[in-house]
Amino acid sequence: MLNRYWIGLAAFLGILASSWAGQPPSTEKWRIMGFRPTPKAVEVPDIRFIDESGKTRSLSEFRGSVVLLNFWASWCPPCRAEMPSMDILRRALEGTDFVMLPVNTGERERRVKRFTRKFNIDFPVYIDESAAAAAGVGVSGLPTSLMIDREGKVIAVVKGSLEWDDAAIIEALGSWARP
Repeated sequence: MLNRYWIGLAAFLGILASSWAGQPPSTEKWRIMGFRPTPKAVEVPDIRFIDESGKTRSLSEFRGSVVLLNFWASWCPPCRAEMPSMDILRRALEGTDFVMLPVNTGERERRVKRFTRKFNIDFPVYIDESAAAAAGVGVSGLPTSLMIDREGKVIAVVKGSLEWDDAAIIEALGSWARP
């Protein structure tokens, strides 16, 4: 009889733990990490930007993944400062459904490529020369980052730079993103 109790309890805890996996951080956790949680998840417009090969991409292509959409510019000191920590975050979450979309805003492709070569940025960056994508989601300053859930809804925002390689951020996003 006692064995059945422990087996049942273990099964219940396993089910409970699996239901928590893949869930976004709590509102309080977002705040602690430096984000501003959105009061209600709002669907992001299907903005467009250019990838490194010159192909037009749309945000909807990444639906089904946990997305960090970051708007930046090469002339922006806080944007430049957060790039190395973004690379560490990207590497830490490789193999999960986490996608990082750093979108350069308002600069020509040639300038962006020169910047990425000079600073040894080896992750994909995207280009929004006209700043239409940034305007489409209401960006008013750089850097601005949006955390987007698998359904394409913004659930948290950061205005300003962040240390993306902070252990709490990697742990929270890692437990949300699924392998």
